[in-house]
Amino acid sequence: MTVLEPRLAPAGGPARVDVLRTACRWSRRLAVVAVGGAVVLAAAPVPAGVSGPLVLAVAGAGLLLGLPHGAVDHVVAARLARRSWPVVALAYAAVAAVSWVLLATAGPVALVAVLLLSVVHFGLGELEVVREVSGWRPGPVVSVAVALAGAGALLLPLARAGPLLVDVGTAVSPGLGPLLGEPVVRAALAATWVAAAAVATTAALRAGQRQVAADVLVLGLLGAVVPPLAAFALWFGGWHGLRHCARLLLDDQRCASWVAAGDPARAVRVLAGRAAWPTLAATAVLAALLAGSVRAADPSRALATTLLLLLALTVPHMLVVLWSDHRARHPGRLSRSAR
Repeated sequence: MTVLEPRLAPAGGPARVDVLRTACRWSRRLAVVAVGGAVVLAAAPVPAGVSGPLVLAVAGAGLLLGLPHGAVDHVVAARLARRSWPVVALAYAAVAAVSWVLLATAGPVALVAVLLLSVVHFGLGELEVVREVSGWRPGPVVSVAVALAGAGALLLPLARAGPLLVDVGTAVSPGLGPLLGEPVVRAALAATWVAAAAVATTAALRAGQRQVAADVLVLGLLGAVVPPLAAFALWFGGWHGLRHCARLLLDDQRCASWVAAGDPARAVRVLAGRAAWPTLAATAVLAALLAGSVRAADPSRALATTLLLLLALTVPHMLVVLWSDHRARHPGRLSRSAR
């Protein structure tokens, strides 16, 4: 018996908010578990010979968990560009390849530029979720503060850069490791996040948005307590990636129709089916690189290769997300271009 797909408008209103809230709830739980685990391990210190590989393993798991959220970028971009997905996928790969070459050859300037773009990307993603879930529309200054506070799991780990992260930074770019080790740079990163968190939390509490304030607190604990590499990776996969997947579920017309029809599980299966092969391919490559980093004589250098690849892929991903968000805010432009 053939199951007919519902011919409904994309999910909106309560159905949309429910899906986003579910994703937020699970991402929050994962972050709390990570913080609790870090506290327990700190109370019962792990031997030095075990702690390094353990952090790398947790970081690898977090990075792998985050892969699916960019696995359908080619589908999203093809819809926006009104081109076939193979053509768009080639363009996507070309942007990633150029980014990788620049990151590998242009020194710390290109790397710092991509890191700053990543902060913007992560912060805007957090802000979009806050707006949709809470309905809160803060002014420009508070919006910037919410975005920066939402990138706490990147800023705070960088501010806490220990020997492992400094070694990885040096392997990525010779000038980056010493830069991460500079007390002034660390203090500036920490102060930036603390100031943004204070503004965001105060404004959220005044506006009655307690959950937004709670999320800022959770992100602060994650970035301040969990080992830096693991903190970022877990946040990347279990917070940013999970929430972005929820947004994809609602922005895709076919998936959103199933959500609106009251069958979000089927919507998840549809999205998972589309993301399966790209995710498997990326997982195989990333797993091989991470396995090599654990067994390598210099794990920091091997892990640096993995991070360079992820940063290179982040550039086209950021562009697609910015494009998609822009079109979502200006739907009329899409319809006029379609004509």
